[in-house]
Amino acid sequence: MLVTVAALVALGPAGSAHADTPPAPPGLPLPFPVPIAPVGPTGLPPGPAGGTTAPTGGNPLSGLQFFVDRQTSSAKLAWRYPALSVIAREPGTARFGSFSFGANRVPDIRTAVVRYLTRAAFQEPGTVPMLATYRVVDGHCGHWADPPGDQAAYHDFIEGFAQGIGSTKAVLFLEMDSLITTPCLSAQGLEIRMNELNDAINILTADCPGLVIYLDAGAADALPAPRAASLLVRAGVGKIQGFFLNSTHFDWTAKEIAYGEQISVLTGGKHFVVNTAENGQGPLIPKNRAKDGNEILCNPPGRGLGPRPTANTGYPNVDAFAWISIPGNSGGRCVPGAPPAGAYWPAYALMLVHNANFSVGEAPSARPAHRHKTHQRRATRA
Repeated sequence: MLVTVAALVALGPAGSAHADTPPAPPGLPLPFPVPIAPVGPTGLPPGPAGGTTAPTGGNPLSGLQFFVDRQTSSAKLAWRYPALSVIAREPGTARFGSFSFGANRVPDIRTAVVRYLTRAAFQEPGTVPMLATYRVVDGHCGHWADPPGDQAAYHDFIEGFAQGIGSTKAVLFLEMDSLITTPCLSAQGLEIRMNELNDAINILTADCPGLVIYLDAGAADALPAPRAASLLVRAGVGKIQGFFLNSTHFDWTAKEIAYGEQISVLTGGKHFVVNTAENGQGPLIPKNRAKDGNEILCNPPGRGLGPRPTANTGYPNVDAFAWISIPGNSGGRCVPGAPPAGAYWPAYALMLVHNANFSVGEAPSARPAHRHKTHQRRATRA
């Protein structure tokens, strides 16, 4: 799907030109209003950080305040584009993979994790960082199986990752896309993937007593719930808190809750987390699903921020809505003007703010236990 960058950020709920619209980053037109907001002493508008929760039974995340990283790209640009503060003041998720070390004087994954957690503890003492890994998926598809060298490298990565965390209290979204990509694997490859995830869970649960772990379970429009549940059980979900959904997709929150409830029943009542970073306008459905899939995943236009991060969701089995994907990161060079996968794209981030929809919505099979209102990817590296 080819559109101009100007059209990309313009699609979605319309906005007229505004006298207070700040200048766009070079080469990235912003044809919608981005109002100037009052800026506090930190460079972000005043207001509480997200993540503070009310206690609920059975949720290990309740009552936690999550780390808000003031060194993200959105935070660094909020002084110039105050609309980005809508992203910058919420807790996000730090992503780790093979891209996290080997450059910028970071020799290994252990060092990368230690540096991040040390900074979090210094900048916001008492808060809990949210982490994600994207390492076991390597991009191969078509009857693939990880060779022994890849298996050993993944084991070493997880051991170093666990050493970096140690006893630190944190939340981990383990291996984004690890189950959603299993149709790419051969029968032997699937068995290896299950062994890799089991190994990772065994290491992390043994070495990281303060870690709450959720395992990837894909998205409602990617895997049937019985299949996702079967894979989760084989991968070792019984040894951890639960699973997470929608991390690289844009599906509606209510649909993912309904899907998660189905999986929960099939996994002995496991709890789950829904990624809501970019799903405020739901998925962009292609005209030809047989050819292009159930939704467009690479920089779909017209998308918006979804429900803000919180562990007070109002749904007993939903431990949190979290921004697991990184709002504003490109999914790849799939539209004119887009930077490479994982690179920050200010115009796309501003589009997400412009089209934000923080409401959860409801699906008939996923109604909360009580009436509750919440001010309502594409797989890429950090």
